[in-house]
Amino acid sequence: MQTIRKAVVPAAGLGTRLHALAKGQPKEMLSIGGRPMIYYTVHEAALSGLEHLYVVINKRKPSLRRYLESDNLETDLQREESGNRVSIPRITFIDQPAPLGSGDAIYRAKEMIGQEPFALMMPDFFLFGSSPALSQMIPSYERVRKDVVGVLVLGSTEAEGFGNVGIFQPTPLEEDLVEVRGISEKLKTPLMLENGKKVHKAIGRYIFGSHFFSYLKRLRPLEGEWDDAPAFRALCKERKVVGKILEGTGFDVGNPLGYCAAKEKFAP
Repeated sequence: MQTIRKAVVPAAGLGTRLHALAKGQPKEMLSIGGRPMIYYTVHEAALSGLEHLYVVINKRKPSLRRYLESDNLETDLQREESGNRVSIPRITFIDQPAPLGSGDAIYRAKEMIGQEPFALMMPDFFLFGSSPALSQMIPSYERVRKDVVGVLVLGSTEAEGFGNVGIFQPTPLEEDLVEVRGISEKLKTPLMLENGKKVHKAIGRYIFGSHFFSYLKRLRPLEGEWDDAPAFRALCKERKVVGKILEGTGFDVGNPLGYCAAKEKFAP
């Protein structure tokens, strides 16, 4: 039986990077390939065998909630799967009344996750390939029983559409696995590489043990935004975190350049 049954999907953020494109609607409802961005997160979860999604949301995004509760989601899924029966995970909504950060959003799912390992799915990442990101990561987690993060190897062209947080120097473990000992902090400058240079970047797909909540709590700031990155950075230092190098083409669709690149590639 598959170990990973649950996922947390933080979807209550302001999406400030996409304000100009979103024009007042939730960024998760922006269209890619004729479907809302959030569809691809649910589709990935379904194909990866997950049973339950905990979507962190707020009252400022009623259109997002309506779509996730509507028959349109299942219609879109079954149409893409050409009649092959794929079960949509059960969706439970968790309210985040104020935009207090991704750390706050994830921590609100603590009691519902319990002592199980779980996936963390940031809805502004999309991977195009023969297998979804989580489908590639779950077998690695079940084999090594360590926290796992999805990793892309980016060249100068691909890097343009990504933010610069999450860059790290890999320590090789196996052909498609590396050890992640620390990641770069979030900077305002864009990610730019010289021609021929490549970097390893952790992206918005993770599998954590329930111990991750204790890291979040320990590193909660006294004031200001509660980000999850400091907790993940501490996890890398104190435990062995494994990076799964993903096959496929990734897009940071929370970034204007990445969103436009994905939209162009998946134009219906």
